[in-house]
Amino acid sequence: MTILRDVEIWHPRVAPNRPNDKFNKLNPTWEIQLRTKDPKVRDGWKELNLNVKKIAPDEGEAYWRVNLKKKTINRNGEKTQPVKVVDGKMNPLDPNSIGNGSVGNVRILQREYDKPDGSGKGVASTLMGVQITKLVPYHYEGMEDFEETDFAVEGSDEFSATDETGALED
Repeated sequence: MTILRDVEIWHPRVAPNRPNDKFNKLNPTWEIQLRTKDPKVRDGWKELNLNVKKIAPDEGEAYWRVNLKKKTINRNGEKTQPVKVVDGKMNPLDPNSIGNGSVGNVRILQREYDKPDGSGKGVASTLMGVQITKLVPYHYEGMEDFEETDFAVEGSDEFSATDETGALED
């Protein structure tokens, strides 16, 4: 196994009971995004055959990112173990507490495979564990709610209103 050290962590979806099922309802994945602004780190990731993408946002500094995943069901149809998440002292850490910009070490499993197009070998990387060394706590701000305001119906002085349950009044 390989350990990627001192990486910036974004968009962690590593809670055992909440894998991402947006793209595959039958085999959801635990996921994490790693980021760096250091070209040496980027080069190290490329040497490991990780899929490195350069991101140049409209605002802020450019960075490189790598997305890592682990499927909840392996190719034999068996359930896989969730991604292990610990703190710097190796104590279990609540995966839901990890916010964007946290720093840590990420363990991956790599294996060679035959490319489907017959062009040779590829390297698959699977997320196995996360050790948080600098926690930026996740904080949900909630969604902004509506406030009371005026209401009018164009072209009519009367309209059907709803009662407190949302049902139409007679």
